[in-house]
Amino acid sequence: MFERVSLRLAAIILGFVVVPRVEPVFAQQPFYKGKSIRFIVNFTAGGPTDVFGRLIAKHLPKHVPGEPSVIVQNMGGAGGVIGGNYVYEAAKPDGLTVGVFSGMYLPQILGGSGVRFDLNNMPVIAGAAETSVVYIRADSGVKTASDLLKPSKPVAVGGFTRESNKDLAIRMALDLLGVPYRYVTGYKGVPELRVAIQRGEINYTSESLTGYTTGGTLLVREGTVVPLYQEGLLGPEGDIVRDRRSDLPSFNEFFRKAVGRDPSGPLWEAFKISGGSRSMLRFIAVPPKTPTEPVQILRKGFRDTFEDPEFKAESERLLRFQLVTFVGEEAEKVNAAVFRAATGPAREALKKMTQE
Repeated sequence: MFERVSLRLAAIILGFVVVPRVEPVFAQQPFYKGKSIRFIVNFTAGGPTDVFGRLIAKHLPKHVPGEPSVIVQNMGGAGGVIGGNYVYEAAKPDGLTVGVFSGMYLPQILGGSGVRFDLNNMPVIAGAAETSVVYIRADSGVKTASDLLKPSKPVAVGGFTRESNKDLAIRMALDLLGVPYRYVTGYKGVPELRVAIQRGEINYTSESLTGYTTGGTLLVREGTVVPLYQEGLLGPEGDIVRDRRSDLPSFNEFFRKAVGRDPSGPLWEAFKISGGSRSMLRFIAVPPKTPTEPVQILRKGFRDTFEDPEFKAESERLLRFQLVTFVGEEAEKVNAAVFRAATGPAREALKKMTQE
């Protein structure tokens, strides 16, 4: 279901045809000289997608010829769909607007309301794989896997939209475990979910690894929440595997501890689709019809940024882990593999869940 993707390809070499001229004044200026690149982040400020985007924005300019400035603009709402639609249909295809997205796959795959973007029709610059961590309020009495089967308080799940991967992954896991829950959706971003957790409006949600290490762990240290498991990634053999950057068990390992057997059935196959989307949780793309020249320049700039020792050091300090990234053709392959995985009865099971 999921094609093995190498983590390193040969670097893309940008060549410029130099036409001999007598007068040096005619020398070609770098494409991005004197320009600004705008990152459109499809979730609110302070959340994990925002942290990810701003980290890259800080280091990218020195790796792009002409050293353009990079401005981050947050465009949250509708589970990330508003920002995705804007980059797809409203932003100019001039190489100056870059979408920095999360959670885009399932809204498109499931035909979510309001979705007008097409990830297969946007030049992909880069992407990053990242698991999510599920936690519950400490006053629920849940400390172990078996505790979740009989919590002392009813489970109240918080999320973004019915079609978002966050919401579906949490709900599928609870359904597989046979745990009843109340479902509250419509939050704009992770910061809003954290506030809801603190107020007791909800007591169960998830955060990407970036969000968890930069904010969620504060709730753990305060004793507000207890981390339960990581949702995992879709491995090359089509199974859910643990993201080794987290010590938490994957959901299938957690399920085994709670129930005493492995998860199975159509809903489990559907859960694997959500794992595929986490294999490209961060999706960086430009508007359709963006010319080849800026696309190639940006791809090389992102590749060089990800390999920059200063960027890696700050990632380790800020995120407490190293990013697993894909650039250019690598990212295109992962993107195609995610859509291939999302077919058949499992897709229908997901679609049915969005209507419940």
